[in-house]
Amino acid sequence: MRPQIHTATARWFDGAESRSQEVRVRLSRNHLEFMPWPPRGQSASSMPPSEAELAASRPSMPGLRRYTRKALRVGEWWRGTPTPVGLPDGGTIWIPADSAMGRVLGGQTLRAQVAGSWSLAVCVLVVLAALVLWFDRQGVSLLARVALPLIPKQLDVAVGRRVEEQLAATWMRPSQLPAQRQQAIRARFADIAARVFPGMPLDVRFARQAVRPGLHAMGLPNGTLVVFDGLAEVLSDDELMAVLGHEAGHVKHRHAMRHLVQGAGLLSLAGVVTGDFTSVAAGSLASAQTLHYARDAERESDAEAQRLILLEHLPNETLVGAWIKVLEQMRRDGRVDSGTAWLSTHPPINERIDGARRAAQNADPLP
Repeated sequence: MRPQIHTATARWFDGAESRSQEVRVRLSRNHLEFMPWPPRGQSASSMPPSEAELAASRPSMPGLRRYTRKALRVGEWWRGTPTPVGLPDGGTIWIPADSAMGRVLGGQTLRAQVAGSWSLAVCVLVVLAALVLWFDRQGVSLLARVALPLIPKQLDVAVGRRVEEQLAATWMRPSQLPAQRQQAIRARFADIAARVFPGMPLDVRFARQAVRPGLHAMGLPNGTLVVFDGLAEVLSDDELMAVLGHEAGHVKHRHAMRHLVQGAGLLSLAGVVTGDFTSVAAGSLASAQTLHYARDAERESDAEAQRLILLEHLPNETLVGAWIKVLEQMRRDGRVDSGTAWLSTHPPINERIDGARRAAQNADPLP
């Protein structure tokens, strides 16, 4: 099959003068050649050279130039825009917008195709929006799960200590719960944890919120489980064991560190700038809003609490009773607000009750 040949009338800048000159261009498979048109000594009405004359490159055609296509520097083709073709000698030919030669020479990238077609651009935007939404909902979490085993657990301990220091310096105050009650709760949970969470370094501590007892509990990455006075005053010892089992579940599954890994880009940058990743991570975890765990993390921790309940032969509804008491106390205090419940580390309290009730109803007894 004979290779297709394209011809066009274009503008040529020789690289020395600012004025352009009209030229007749011929493009074959391997070469681009052109000559000024009309040639010197001929009128503008003269017929352009034939394909055979251009191919022969006869000396009788003054100003004829030929270049291999490999030596050309071709700009990207855009619809409705002339295509620039840089020549090895410094000149430039501008192929007119309505010529197929420009598209053959320059081609068109996907970016140019998207920019030149509104329907394709809309499709790309829809796909990008879907990808961003998926990554925000699931992709980041999946990435964190894969990366988490690569992070040494020594970092959990260091970050947890820093979090504890920062919380103690801001709004945690010494507990006013009787020492005998504190010791009894610690001793009982230590006995239970040895069976339910063997090998985990869990340490129960008590604290009081700066302006009120606080209906909170939290599990820090280093294994410190903090119980606030308000919660200990409202719940029974059995219910406190279930709540501590829930917080121990956060430590077991490294939910705090998983949350940090999901924001690893920002934290890594901050760590490079400050030179102290541990401090940056601790500062992030000490924020009430960043302590908000995803629902799958809460389900994992609820499952750990229910496992503790079953292994220790506590009533199946123990965790349900704990959340109901918290809700009643919040109502008495005029603080029935999903944003303040549980230091914003958990979903709304009504969701906690429903989830705990379903878990209790579906739980299989353990020997």
